[in-house]
Amino acid sequence: MKMTCLAALSAAALASLPVQAQSSDWESRLDPERLNEGEVYLELQYEGEPDGFMRYGWHAEGEDIVLYDRTMWASGEVYETMEVRLRREGLAPVSSDIRFHQGANYYVFDVDFEPGSAAGSLQIVQPGSGVNSRPLASELTGGTILRASYFLVAAAFPFEVGESVSFNWFATMTNTEEAVTLTAVGEAEIETPAGVFQTLHIEQRGGTPPNDIYIDRDSGRIVRIDVGGQPMRFVAPAD
Repeated sequence: MKMTCLAALSAAALASLPVQAQSSDWESRLDPERLNEGEVYLELQYEGEPDGFMRYGWHAEGEDIVLYDRTMWASGEVYETMEVRLRREGLAPVSSDIRFHQGANYYVFDVDFEPGSAAGSLQIVQPGSGVNSRPLASELTGGTILRASYFLVAAAFPFEVGESVSFNWFATMTNTEEAVTLTAVGEAEIETPAGVFQTLHIEQRGGTPPNDIYIDRDSGRIVRIDVGGQPMRFVAPAD
């Protein structure tokens, strides 16, 4: 199924996988101004051709951060909408609501979080077959953040070349926890439809799939994301 490229959805993976990640004080170093509000809008390219988009953004609401994602992959017949709520302190997850469409089917994930646990439901809607529902539940390692928030970490952490941060992320759509590291491996000049950028290159490793993230040094914007193992990338579009 092509949905694995965007969301790594697998019916066989609906079980918890607790692991340990290196501890650090990265949460205390997040830029509070960048946590207040931001948006990333990128063109999805598949095999080098425009084929969709990603609109990912966030804004602060009191002690929380509300984060959203709207992603479309046209040739894969995939469209995802997501709304998650995080505590500003430590980016602790509060809730995750995702609707994932592929072809005629769609999947609705509704998950709430307490310290050390996640619980909710998955609905599978197929024309002619009605609605199938199943519960979701997982134990979480202390300090785990949502997979959906790691772009926020990349954008708000003051990386220097050679620096890395490690954490566990919880992927709502696979109901799994993985140990992840973001590393600023160097600087790179990249070309996108929006122009040429001098960027900080950040590798995300340990989660599925791996990604390479490029952040414009001048504006702090994410201007390119390469999806590991797939002929897919997200790039800053032409104005």
